[in-house]
Parts: sequence; structure tokens; C-alpha cells
Amino acid sequence: MTLQVFPLISNGDHTRDLYARFKTSEVLDQASFLPPFVLTDSHLLLICTGGEANIRIGHRQNHATLGKMYLILPGTAIEYTPDEIHTLQGLAIYFDLLKPISDINKATSGSTVMEVYQKGLLRSAYADELPHELFQECTRIASQLHECISVPQENRPFRIQTLMHELLAQVYAPPKESTLGDSEHISALDQTLELIELGYAEHLSREVLAGVAGMSVWHYSRVFKNRTGISPMEYVNSIRMDRAKEMLLVPGQTIKHIASQVGFQDEFYFSRKFKKYVGVSPSTYQRQKRSKIAALSFGTTGHLLALQIIPHAALIDNLRDQHRNLFFSNIPYHLGRSKRMNPRIWQTNVELLMQASPDLILCNEYEAHTLKRTLQRIAPTIVIPWKGLSWREHFVQVASIVGQQQDAQQWLEQYDDKVTHAKEQLTHLIGKDTVSIIHIMMGHLLIYGRRNGGAVLYNDLGVSPSHDLLPGQVYRALDEQELPQMVGDRMLLIVDQDSESQQRWHKLQHTQLWQDLMPVQNQQVYLLDEMPWLDYSPYAHDQIIDETIKLFGSTQHINP
Repeated sequence: MTLQVFPLISNGDHTRDLYARFKTSEVLDQASFLPPFVLTDSHLLLICTGGEANIRIGHRQNHATLGKMYLILPGTAIEYTPDEIHTLQGLAIYFDLLKPISDINKATSGSTVMEVYQKGLLRSAYADELPHELFQECTRIASQLHECISVPQENRPFRIQTLMHELLAQVYAPPKESTLGDSEHISALDQTLELIELGYAEHLSREVLAGVAGMSVWHYSRVFKNRTGISPMEYVNSIRMDRAKEMLLVPGQTIKHIASQVGFQDEFYFSRKFKKYVGVSPSTYQRQKRSKIAALSFGTTGHLLALQIIPHAALIDNLRDQHRNLFFSNIPYHLGRSKRMNPRIWQTNVELLMQASPDLILCNEYEAHTLKRTLQRIAPTIVIPWKGLSWREHFVQVASIVGQQQDAQQWLEQYDDKVTHAKEQLTHLIGKDTVSIIHIMMGHLLIYGRRNGGAVLYNDLGVSPSHDLLPGQVYRALDEQELPQMVGDRMLLIVDQDSESQQRWHKLQHTQLWQDLMPVQNQQVYLLDEMPWLDYSPYAHDQIIDETIKLFGSTQHINP
């Protein structure tokens, strides 16, 4: 049996016995390649081949442009602010460095040797930004590496390893001893805590954990209890039960399957352990109604409201989210929401969540990428992918989690009836006119596709878009010169209230290009609030239908 667990290490022996485990590579060609804020869980080599963006790596602010390269270590906080006009382009290479435990005999279970690996850090003399003279060669190797995973080859695994190590040979330089302070060293006990959180489904005994820590079983158990207040195996089982609670809330999973996923081969023994830890049996826990749900993604609140569930905690911007203002006073905990979700906002939100003590947290992949481990310590956390699912699929999944599938189905049937009647009215109001959704955000011009308001306007109501974006593309940045080809017959216009957007709007209105646009000439420009049009949830989409009929049935427009 091979157990690969990767607790973070940092010691004076920086590169001996380390080998690279390539994870993935991504071509940077969209403004959203990174969430606005993220804590990396792997090494990231970022190679910029065009465009620009502001990237804060740890405490260092960087302006990423052509020729820049950054080596980012695991656990580093990254704040990413894209330039919507000149989108950052390049390659992102994600990898781990692994190091086997020096004394393999310390990690055994019976007669079976368990080969345990520790995650290593590439401690190079280069701090974040790599020298420009390495750019050409690193770009060549990284491009070959990305191509290698895209085209199947017989020797692909070996080729990937060869290229990965060749790339690291370029970016590594022996570190100066002064860069390795005591604060960067992680204790042996912390390594085992990390091991437990990552490898809870494996066979983890006191002997294995003590071997990883390099201590005797008795000494390790004593140190562990002094630190955590409980024994190592109590801690292991607490992590297993917390993960089981999350799995039990996802429909369609049997108790036997969940037991095996959290390290129990006997479902009856698992059930006894679960009841002792949680207070009720797994089947009873599945049936319990969740009354204190925290919605950590903005759209999830709209799904809950459509099901007539008031979240216990939710992201709220009192100025921007007026389409939900009827419920503000009923939501006990208001979490911060901003177009730039910086670490300070997230830290405050985490503190509020701890005070709220929810019995369930719902989030999407972006919050999970940044905060999942922290959230799991507060309450069972379920991740609902935002990008991979449509709003209808989101809605059905949320309804399944809270046990209101029938309510969701009934809501969707009523919504579809409303869509049918609205489509008939729109045929009389706008005929076959094409319609665009234009947004001025943080000073940039954007056009939206078939997501957000476009999901209702184009997909449900059947309005013809002035320009179809690529599948899955939420929006794309525009140059002003593109507007005549993009805006169509009618334009829905959203202008944010920040100073950059207001200045851009003021200048744009006074250009001849704007005055000559067909919707401006025909007085078919409709100035809208951001919400509900940029929400992606059933509660907002129901409102968008009403607003669409109201807009096109009136004479509301902007004087050119």
C-alpha cells in the first residue's frame, strides 16, 4: 500500500531527494484565470507573455507584463486585479515538490511498508519575481510541457518529468541562509496535523503519525494532546466525522459508501462512531432540516430566497443589492461583499461566520479554493460549482441539499409558464431586434453573453443577442471602436458608480462614435441598475422577466 500525503516542510536540506510532481498547466487567455484572492496550495510558476495585471504576491505588489515570471510558493496569498482591456496572457504551471521521509521504517503498518511523502518548498534565492534573462528558455520549456499534456504520447509520463525538472533547473538558485528564518519552519507536529486533514481516509494509526513526526509513540501522543487537548486518534476521528457530515448532506450517497470514503470499512462501526461524535445516527442526520445556512457565494442566496429560505448569513452590499432589500433585516449576519474581495474582507467574513455558528455553509469553487479548510472548521461545507453548472442546475442542487426538491420543481414550472407568456409579449414589443448587455465596470467596457441577465434574455426569452460570446464566457472586454459592431439594435447599459466608470461614461457620451451608434440614434438605450441583471439565480431571473417587459414596453431611454 502506498500512502501519499504531503504535509508542508521546510528545512535546511533544501533540494536533496526532492522531485517534482507536475499537477497541471493553464494557458492564460481570460481575465478570470485566478479568483480575486486565493491562497495557493501548490507551487505556481507564472510566465507572462502578453497583456498586464496587478498581482500582489504575499506582501509584495507586482505589475505583471510581457517578460515577467513569478515563482509562488504554497500557502502564499495572491490578490489578482486583471486589466480588462489588455488581458494577461501566458502560462501557469502548477507543481508540488515531494520528499520521502528519511527513515521509511518509521512509517509502517504491520508488515506493509507505507511510503509517506512530505511536501517540500523550493527555496530559491529569487524572491517571487524571476530574472528576465531566464524568460526565453523558461517559456520554451513551459510551452513544451503544456503541449506534452495536450497531445498523447507513448513516453508522456517520462517526458513530463524530464521537462518539469528541466524547468526547475532554470528557476532554482541556491538560497542565502539569511532567507531561512525560524518562522518559516513548520513543526513535526504540524506536519502530522496536515497529514490527518489530507489523508483522513487512509489507515492512520498512532504508530504511523509518530513515525512521520520522528517521535516515539508515547512522546508523540503526549505532545499531541498538550497541543490539541485530545488524543491523536480522537483528532483523526473528528476530522473523519466532519467530512462524513458534509457527504451525508449531498443527495444520492449511501452510508456504506460514505463510510468507506472517510476511512471505515465497516459501515456499522462507522455508524456507532458517528452517533457517539454527532449525537444522532447518520440516517437521522441526513433527514434533519438545516435552519442556519450560511450562503458564502452571492448567487446561492438567490436560490435560497426562491425556496423561501432566509439564510443565516449571506454576502450583502446594501447599495448594490437592492433587488433583495426586502430580506436584509431578516438575515442575522451580513457578510461583506465587494467587486474586489481583498483578504481583509474575507478575514472579517470568517470572524462573522464563527460568531454565526451555522449548521451548513454553501459556497462555490472560488471561495472553496481560498477558504475551504477554514470553513470546514466552522461547519459542514458543500461546494456547488458556479462555472460548471447552469443556474437551473445550481437551483436543483441547492434544493436537494435542503430537502426541497419538489418546491424547486414547482418553482421552475411556474417560471417556465411565465417565460412562455413573456415571449409572446416580446414578439409584439421588439420583433426580431438584436439586444446587447453593455457594462462599464471599474472603467472598462464589457459585453455580456448567455450568463447572468443573458441567461434570461437570450436563453429563456429567446431574444437575439447582438453578439454571441464563446461557450462558458461570462463577458468580454471591448474597445470603444468595437461598439458599432457589437451593440445591435437595442442596448441595455449598466454603469457602475465608481469614479473610473463614471468618468469613462461621461467621456463616452460626448464622442461622435457614441452619438452615431444605432441604439443611440433610435433612442433604444436603456440605463439599468446592476442588479438584478448581473445576478445568476432564480430569485433575480424572475425579476428580470418583469423588468424586460417593462423596459421594452415603455419609452425609457437615454437622450443621445
